[in-house]
Amino acid sequence: MDPREKRLFILISEGGLVLLAVFIVVAWYLIAPRLGEFHPDLPGFIGLLAAVAFGVVALGLGLVAVSAVTGQRVLFSQRITATVVRILFPLVLMAATILGIDKDRVKRSFIAVNNALVGAGRDTIRPGKLLLLLPHCLQATSCSHKITGGLIENCHGCGACVIASLLGLARDNGLALVVATGGTLARRVIGEVDPSAIIAVACEADLTSGIRDSYPLPVYGVLNERPHGPCRDTTVDLDSVREALHFFAEGRTAEARTAAAH
Repeated sequence: MDPREKRLFILISEGGLVLLAVFIVVAWYLIAPRLGEFHPDLPGFIGLLAAVAFGVVALGLGLVAVSAVTGQRVLFSQRITATVVRILFPLVLMAATILGIDKDRVKRSFIAVNNALVGAGRDTIRPGKLLLLLPHCLQATSCSHKITGGLIENCHGCGACVIASLLGLARDNGLALVVATGGTLARRVIGEVDPSAIIAVACEADLTSGIRDSYPLPVYGVLNERPHGPCRDTTVDLDSVREALHFFAEGRTAEARTAAAH
């Protein structure tokens, strides 16, 4: 994924904050007289609360942007990152709709920002197994072997799809690998495996929702390729998956060096 993809989400986030500021000011202006009927200090108090809330979101966006651009962790907690992104994402989609920007572009940018944030905080990822989570559309539609859920070993390695290659990568790198048919199964698998982090392959829509649903669990997103259209005989660039593996391996190496130094 092109690192420059991050810029779009950050830029639209700033536009979304402007819209939020306008909405807050207009809403306060309209309701302030009625609030004053209850108590003369109430409009000022509500205005102060709104200003503080907006300031927190704006500060969070600034820290997210710095982390995403520099690759350095400036947010102290994944939960803080999760809260900021949960607030920003709907604002960004709203702003993109108003500006006529393709939503898939925005989602790709969101995934790029998320991956950068996961990278900035990878030294905080708890030890444990990595989960490689795949969509069932990677399996060839002509294949009759059920591999979803915990049945990945049913793959016969015929080479008709990329599943066998991904299974080899998982075995070589000690990963848990699961092919999921949807969000419900994916959530169940995550609960059963209890991974320290996830490498997820999917389309823009599924990755975006999966990343948001999984917070604060770190999820590194890898977009699939759809030569035959969505949800049918898709594939994925193996080098992109290897890059994600290398990315986590570097983090663990740095963690080991830090532990040895102490």
